[in-house]
Amino acid sequence: MWRKPEAKFAAVPGGRAADIVQASEPAGASRMKFAPASLFAPLALLASPATAQVVVDNDLLERDLTILAADDMEGREAGTRGHERAAGYVAGRMAALGLEPAGDNGTYFQHVPLRTYSAAESGNTISIEGMDALVPEVDFVVRGGPQVQSGTVTAPLVFVGYALDMPGYDSFEGVDLEGAIAVRVRGGPVSLNSEEAAHFQSSTNQRLSDRGAIGVLTLFTPSMAETFGWDWLVGYLSHSSSMTWIGPDGMAFSQGPNIAGSGYLSEDISRALLDGQQFDFDDLAAAEESDVASLPSFALDRSATITFASEFDDIDSPNVIGMIPGSDPALADEYVVLTAHLDHVGIQPTEEVGDDEIFNGALDNAVGVASMLEVSRLLMETPAARPFLVVALTAEEKGLIGSSYHARNQGLATGQIIANVNLDMPVVTYDFQDVVAFGAERSTLYPAVRSAAEEYGLTLSPDPQPEQGFFTRSDQYSYVIAGIPAVYLDLGFANGGEVAQAVVFSEHYHQPSDEIGLIDFGGLARFTGVNYLIARNVGNMAERPAWLPGDFFGMTFGGAPAAPAE
Repeated sequence: MWRKPEAKFAAVPGGRAADIVQASEPAGASRMKFAPASLFAPLALLASPATAQVVVDNDLLERDLTILAADDMEGREAGTRGHERAAGYVAGRMAALGLEPAGDNGTYFQHVPLRTYSAAESGNTISIEGMDALVPEVDFVVRGGPQVQSGTVTAPLVFVGYALDMPGYDSFEGVDLEGAIAVRVRGGPVSLNSEEAAHFQSSTNQRLSDRGAIGVLTLFTPSMAETFGWDWLVGYLSHSSSMTWIGPDGMAFSQGPNIAGSGYLSEDISRALLDGQQFDFDDLAAAEESDVASLPSFALDRSATITFASEFDDIDSPNVIGMIPGSDPALADEYVVLTAHLDHVGIQPTEEVGDDEIFNGALDNAVGVASMLEVSRLLMETPAARPFLVVALTAEEKGLIGSSYHARNQGLATGQIIANVNLDMPVVTYDFQDVVAFGAERSTLYPAVRSAAEEYGLTLSPDPQPEQGFFTRSDQYSYVIAGIPAVYLDLGFANGGEVAQAVVFSEHYHQPSDEIGLIDFGGLARFTGVNYLIARNVGNMAERPAWLPGDFFGMTFGGAPAAPAE
């Protein structure tokens, strides 16, 4: 799973460091609201086999997990030899299971062209009309985008508050961003549902670009200082890289293609920029303290120049894709996509000689890929009505890049993906008794998930950490953006789960110690079994999965809504 350092930032397709410039964590902390049961008709399946014990092959699970998390996979970082080796292994397993190749040119591999971009050592500057010369890494930090390697943007400054556009809140009313540099504040109203808040924060550059902005400056405010220090932010943005994919047209994907240069201004410069304005820095700090939902928008009557210079490195890394035919020819064009990310974070040097430098990623996410392969085996034995695409995704750790590419480049001669079931980093280290089904309550997938959980005697719990916005932080979000209903199953906090998960994320997450010795294989088998039932149920749904009427993500991304319940 891709989580920002100390799990403070919301994930955004398109890169790591750049996402701090482009987006921020959810502002709200409202609990996920499960839809009332009355909204759902009983689960209707084209074929409803009698409930039976799912026979999971524990030996295969353990073998696949052991191989994928072995040292010779070198941490499976996207674009490296280790990831290529792991991709080859998964393709071989798909072939052995009888899945049809569904990648490029009759193979199991969908090659994903990737671009890594980072700030060059020099050539990144900001100057603001009416201010003394600004000092790099003291007063500001700059990041370029993935499409233009270097350049200069000079434009008038327009303050747009939280840069939101939603019912009852329009940051763009009364201002003109065409050809402007937008000045924004990280965050948003606390009243927002946390998943929706994460979406709004992650898509900031898209909204600004759509309205004609050509640059973005983010103010460093007191609320940001409570989350991380200025020195940390400067170091992170100056010395880390971001990644995106390159489309068939040769252009690097960007949420905000009009925005060439972005930057952060220190608190002192942020204060000076708003000095004498109708809404100054003290007003802004007071608004953050009081959780005021609405911030004014206005032209700042001065211009700025952002000069940016980046280092580009283009590489290639595959998604691995197999296909399981469905049993109903009438539904042959309706694909369910089963996903798990194959990549991890690779080899990272340590300070002490002899320390383990291989980040094996057993929990993150060898368990998901091993589970997905076993679910595939079970689906091959008893095919569902609909066909399945089984995809081991690359570059999730770089910002959901492999799934973003696949959701937009499905590679299907006919038909389309109509639902996603994602498997990512279940902390199977304890005897879990409940599960959290992120996204299920937003669509007609919910009964399929509920039925599967009940067959295993598991409680379906609400999100115990809504402030984290996890629904937007794993690969299912890429399919949601494409209008596809999705579900991502995680483990709950019951029966010691809260402590067990806290131990993993504090001691083993993105560490060399994430190895197979942590795994409870009985728990992994149960997790695999319930995901198989979810996949089977979705594949056998009588009606095509659909967003519930009025659901935020369905309305935002244009997916077809379900008919209102009678």
